[in-house]
Amino acid sequence: MELRLIFLIAITVAASYATAFCPNARQQSSRHIASPLSMGIVDAFQKVISVEEYGVPPDATKAAARHILVQSLEEADKVLGEIDKGVTSFAALAGQYSTCPSKSRGGSLGNIGPGVISKAFDEVVFSPKTKIGEVIGPIQSQLGYHVLVVDMRLILY
Repeated sequence: MELRLIFLIAITVAASYATAFCPNARQQSSRHIASPLSMGIVDAFQKVISVEEYGVPPDATKAAARHILVQSLEEADKVLGEIDKGVTSFAALAGQYSTCPSKSRGGSLGNIGPGVISKAFDEVVFSPKTKIGEVIGPIQSQLGYHVLVVDMRLILY
């Protein structure tokens, strides 16, 4: 008799755990009425990692880019002409023409996020329309004119 009682209690406890952690178990049980506050463990995890509730993390958008910064449109056109000839590498041209400190690294800006350089720069670098590896320019910003190449883009949303 005691064994039956222990068995019955064990089944009742197991059933209550099943309905607490398995949303489908609630639908099958006719005695349990689901409330809007009740959710399964998977629903809880989805809510925790939900982009709608918390927004996109600030480091979810990154790009690796190289640029040559010059002060005039004429200089930018000259750099683009040199690139079109294909005789000199982008890194060498950055060292020769760029006014940015990145010229010592071949124009490499490393991994950057939006808002680091300028709005005009971001509109090109983070646009899905901009092809990876393609020379783009000239892009005018408050810093001058950029000739740039996007090497990598990571947008996690």
